[in-house]
Amino acid sequence: MHAVKISEGHDNFFTPLRIIMALMVVFGHAAVVKVGDSSVEAKLFFHYTPSYTAVNAFFIVSGFLVTRSMLHRGDMAGFAAARILRIFPALLAFVLITTFVMGSAVTSMPLSDYLTDPQTLTQPFRVLSFIQTEMYLPGTFEGNPEQDSGAALWTLRYEFLAYIGTFVAFALGLLRSRSLIAMQFVIFALAYPIAIRTGLYDALPATAQAVLRFGLAYGLGAAIFAFRETLRFRLWAPALFFGLAALLHKTPEMEVLFNLGVASLVFWLAYVKAPKWTWLQKLDDVSYGVYIYHWAVLQCLILISPTFNTVALAITAAIISSVLAWLSWHIIEKPALKSKGRLAEIFRFRRPKAIETA
Repeated sequence: MHAVKISEGHDNFFTPLRIIMALMVVFGHAAVVKVGDSSVEAKLFFHYTPSYTAVNAFFIVSGFLVTRSMLHRGDMAGFAAARILRIFPALLAFVLITTFVMGSAVTSMPLSDYLTDPQTLTQPFRVLSFIQTEMYLPGTFEGNPEQDSGAALWTLRYEFLAYIGTFVAFALGLLRSRSLIAMQFVIFALAYPIAIRTGLYDALPATAQAVLRFGLAYGLGAAIFAFRETLRFRLWAPALFFGLAALLHKTPEMEVLFNLGVASLVFWLAYVKAPKWTWLQKLDDVSYGVYIYHWAVLQCLILISPTFNTVALAITAAIISSVLAWLSWHIIEKPALKSKGRLAEIFRFRRPKAIETA
């Protein structure tokens, strides 16, 4: 199979790949929500589940695309505006809909009590500030194996931290050379195994453990961007990395090798020349919407029909989440992103042009 190289512009398959990743999370989490136990999720490769693999892939791709965005813009205000508008408008809509529409419909409490409960009223603030992304709404899903309405939202905290890290690194001049950019990956590729081998990992709080995991994946994506002009992706590379990961599956280095395998496969698929499939590049990017809505959808489906088998549950949730995500993209996300220029002007302490001429 021929070598695949990274091209500039939008001639890639990242959008359909992100949608596939989001659907992998839905299918992985269907079994978890059904029985209330994360250990029942299917395994793709040793202990790696579909949701774990897909989320790592999201961070790898994000490291590549967000680093590219920062360096191509060279504009900290524009970067900050784009990142904020990518995360928060859709998340705000989700939290409000889940808390006040879905929650009101499924709570066992009197509606007036539910709507005035402090847990309900403070939910948007706690989630949007990433102080507490779990959404245990009063009286909701009491008969379900799980009661959380947004268990998957916890990863967004680390995505946003990664954005902040890229912003700060650019401000400090740490993205000026390929070696400095790639150092993000090198540091985490060393830190992760060392932390486990020394016993430090188990002593760390869950937040720090997650930073090691996602920093490794995000840093790998950034390193791929740094060396994009020289890298070539071939299908034997994922096989090699996954093979080495299998050989070292009892060691902490497996995590590094597994991420390298995922990255090499994702980037081969993203940039492979497939003229008959170029229509996929025009798909709406509903991956974020699918990701944030799917857990609440799964909870509602289990509440309505506890006897749903896992496959039917996953398929139904994937369809409903995709519809909600499509609406989110067209009504909230896409219009919000069109405002990034105006928000960037505000960050520069300037009045947006549309306001000046009004």
